[in-house]
Amino acid sequence: MPHIWIEYSGNLALDTRALMQTVQDAAVGDGSLFPLAGARTRALRVDDCLIVDGHPDNAFVHVVLRIGHGRNAEQKAALGERVFEALTAALAPQMAARPLGISMQIEEADPVLNYKLNNYREHLAARAAAAPWPRTVVGAALNTRQALDTLGDAVDAAPYKAAPKAPVLYIKPANTYARNGEVIALPADVDEVEVGACLGVVFARQATRVSEAEALDYVAGYRVVADLSVPHASYFRPALKQKCRDGFCPIGQDLAPVAAVGDPGALDIEVRIDGQVAQRASTADLIRPVARLIAEVTQFMTLEAGDILLVGAPHGAPRARAGQRYDISISRVGTLGNPLAAAR
Repeated sequence: MPHIWIEYSGNLALDTRALMQTVQDAAVGDGSLFPLAGARTRALRVDDCLIVDGHPDNAFVHVVLRIGHGRNAEQKAALGERVFEALTAALAPQMAARPLGISMQIEEADPVLNYKLNNYREHLAARAAAAPWPRTVVGAALNTRQALDTLGDAVDAAPYKAAPKAPVLYIKPANTYARNGEVIALPADVDEVEVGACLGVVFARQATRVSEAEALDYVAGYRVVADLSVPHASYFRPALKQKCRDGFCPIGQDLAPVAAVGDPGALDIEVRIDGQVAQRASTADLIRPVARLIAEVTQFMTLEAGDILLVGAPHGAPRARAGQRYDISISRVGTLGNPLAAAR
């Protein structure tokens, strides 16, 4: 006998009778395909939330239709498409308000028909994009082949006596954050700054001990970030005084979704100073590509939704002085530009 089964997260406020009626009405259709008159139906409430990907606000609705034998493949497919369309329309208000996964399965079909829809990535990406400022911006230094090649034999000198075997990281604290177009005032003791054009990886959800294979599943999208720095030559101690001045981390407003960017290891980067091209580079030059960098950093550091990981500025960052303007563009990601001014 045909049978409808609805299972859903306990953290969803659903009118199960109305949802059951929606499914049943769609399944019955014109009465010729899936008659349910006298059929046994019931709904199962799951009181313990099923947390699909580690976030307490995730939810799911799963529907099983057991239809019995005697229908051909075309009839089963028509049934599935009709019912799933009705199901998603009924749950559209829930999906607009929160992360929600919807799935439906037709049993007694050969093969079993499965329908799935979820908005987890879109919802989390929108939440990360709406965050006013990241909690943390972490940057990777010496992550391009050119940077290491330029150091030459110096990488084998004391105190480290070898090239880095793990990411060389630094922090851009909250005092450095600035917006696209905002005037950046250079401190009185700073004549010029290096303009590090960085791809900023924005996290969609908490990332802890992430594998390289799954790393991009934690990414909401990408922003253009300017890692401004007072020119310095030493890599053997944290460059806090050089990198952490007020306004030294302008962040692009637009978030480019993962799907729109595609391969983050093949993005062209261009820096212009007063409209003139000062640098061209590519993320193809990274020693640790995006996924590998995420995996290595999250082995010891948890990154939260909205946090940004800078994959590394291209070697040979151009310099700009007060009175000049820099503009950065990264293909498929966006642009960022700021005028520089002398401190008042």
